[in-house]
Amino acid sequence: MKKAKLTEITTLYRFGIPFETDATVFKKNDLTFKKCEKIDYFSITEKENKIILTLKLFKDDKVYGLGETLGSLNKRGKVYKLYATDDPIHTPEKDALYGSHPFVIISNKFGFFIDYPGEMIFDISYTKLDKMIITINSNNFDIYIFDTKKDVEVIREYLKLTGKPYIPPKWAFGYQQCRWSYPDAETIKEVANNFRKRNIPCDAIYMDIDYMENYKVFTIDENKFPNFPEFVSEMKSMGFNLVPIVDPGVKIEKGYDVYEEGIKNEYFCKDENDKNFVATVWPGYTHFPDFLNPEVRKWWGEKYKLFTDLGITGFWNDMNEPSIFFVPKTLKEYLKKVDKLKEKEVGLEFFMIKDEAVSLSNRREYYKSFYHNTPQGKYSNDEIHNLYGYYMTKATVEGFEKIIPNKRYLLLSRSSYAGHHRIATIWMGDNMSWWEHMLVNIRMLQSLNLSGFFYTGADIGGFGSNTSPELVIRWMQLGVFSPLYRNHSALGTRHQEPWAFDEYTEEILRNTIKLRYALIPYLYSEFFNSVDSLIPFISPLFLYFNDEISKNIEDQFMVGNSIMATPVIQPNAKGRYVHLPEHKWLYWKVSNYKYRNVKVYEPGDYYIDADLNEIPMFIKENSLIVLNEEEINYINEKSIKELTVIGFVTDSGEFTYFDDDGETYNFKNGKYVKINISVKKIENGYNYEIEKDESEDFVSTIEIIKFEIYDEKGEKYTEVLEI
Repeated sequence: MKKAKLTEITTLYRFGIPFETDATVFKKNDLTFKKCEKIDYFSITEKENKIILTLKLFKDDKVYGLGETLGSLNKRGKVYKLYATDDPIHTPEKDALYGSHPFVIISNKFGFFIDYPGEMIFDISYTKLDKMIITINSNNFDIYIFDTKKDVEVIREYLKLTGKPYIPPKWAFGYQQCRWSYPDAETIKEVANNFRKRNIPCDAIYMDIDYMENYKVFTIDENKFPNFPEFVSEMKSMGFNLVPIVDPGVKIEKGYDVYEEGIKNEYFCKDENDKNFVATVWPGYTHFPDFLNPEVRKWWGEKYKLFTDLGITGFWNDMNEPSIFFVPKTLKEYLKKVDKLKEKEVGLEFFMIKDEAVSLSNRREYYKSFYHNTPQGKYSNDEIHNLYGYYMTKATVEGFEKIIPNKRYLLLSRSSYAGHHRIATIWMGDNMSWWEHMLVNIRMLQSLNLSGFFYTGADIGGFGSNTSPELVIRWMQLGVFSPLYRNHSALGTRHQEPWAFDEYTEEILRNTIKLRYALIPYLYSEFFNSVDSLIPFISPLFLYFNDEISKNIEDQFMVGNSIMATPVIQPNAKGRYVHLPEHKWLYWKVSNYKYRNVKVYEPGDYYIDADLNEIPMFIKENSLIVLNEEEINYINEKSIKELTVIGFVTDSGEFTYFDDDGETYNFKNGKYVKINISVKKIENGYNYEIEKDESEDFVSTIEIIKFEIYDEKGEKYTEVLEI
């Protein structure tokens, strides 16, 4: 083992010769290593092809991080397996999901990141209450120790190491509608027309696997989508961005160009006999592109021209753990067993038939049986399994750099690895229409933000199972504060579009989505501020407040610096308990964003009322938010000319409004506007100041700022200023 000092805070400990994963952004070749025997904080147990790191945990230690994992925000009490897995049933005992984000914060002590792309097991106070036991199935990996007691600094140091979070286009902050599946152009047009005629804002509609010809990637079914370019143009003219799904599996079919090119150029992963590995997913027998090969990435990335040439800049990379339904050999063996039982009176054997059918999918043996040819040598997928989704995403992004340079994109991926957050994002996978999964959504939203995924979200309303009007309403209210605001449901389940229930539900959902659009100036500004400052956009309370209760709150969170979200996540509830830390808070119970139903609360613990049509939202003392109160159907429909500033100011408050073209990276060259807004309490009211910083190449459209400021008694003061 050897170590190198990166910064005053960060030390890298290297075991063996690690695989270079691309998780970090600095040049490791420049490092100076020294031999060492110990690693800070951990004891080491070395076994053959395995290293176990053990950390003593004290009674009050809190453990955060691990990104996309089930369990509590505080990760104690569970075993977590970091091995990308397609599991659609997210019940509490599951130990693995789609991604691997091995970044951990021991609150108020230190943090660490283990850069290893294979399976890792984190046993955190499960086997032993006072131990974290990390099993790494290799002798070759890097571990970075962030030696500071400040949690915010641990996060910043991790993001300096792995890169600033990705910034999507502005339209991606709008509402997005998805279902498996809207099977043809006419169905999508009907969905789009319903949004517009019902006066419900929406910016994106997704296209699931049915748009393809027989599920073949980079094809369009001309029977379902005749004249696809015209269809895309029509959707664009209505303000809708189409977001097609892209899967990695390439159908084995002679004459299919993607298959033929992959065969000709040796672009597919190989089996143990150096033949193209065969798996089964949606199109039937498929090959998997070897994305760890730079030539394969170049080839794959340029395939997106099919869409980008038509102006499509939103994509959804799915099934990239990679998911495997079965391989031909195992299915044949299973069918032989079933065949032998045909003439027998089946009893107990039924469970063998049922359980073994389920177990055909995603077996570990499949991943051990195919290989990648990488610049670092030949590896089985199992050895570097957690990188496949990231490198598919990397292939996509490298393609974008050539085919849509300087164009921002929305790119969701299901599988991911540490560092993925700097080039794209993820959603949280196949959740269910269960109340319990609202809490999972909230916890994971915070954990992923801690791991750098500032723009992310869950399937609102739940993907699997059947939802209820109440559940969709409460989940859509939660979604107002989620960066990715996407309603998504599965084939065969109840529809979840805002009009799919009854008129009362539709009206609530219309007002809920309109609140989201009113908040876009605040959300967009604060998102950029979060990326610049490397402070999570969605933050657990413990990052902002030091009281003991805040350290244990998992169902409330900060959205930017000014808003605390306190969603109702219980059925039949007409309110909820909230903890209000340290400051006074202005409670805005929102049923319609144009009306104020507000009340001032002192710090403390309360039960607050919030009927089904009301969204509980708190504004922190001495802070401001900004709204666009003009109704819009989609984000880029019209320029914003007026801003409404709502503030709760007992002394002074500030906010920086940010805007740019929303589509390019020109903001990096100073082409943006910042409007610094400050409000200071004086003897008979408030003093208002506005300072504008804009580029000659990007001039603000804001002409009027309306102030609506509340004092400690909840009394309102108004002012209108031209700028």
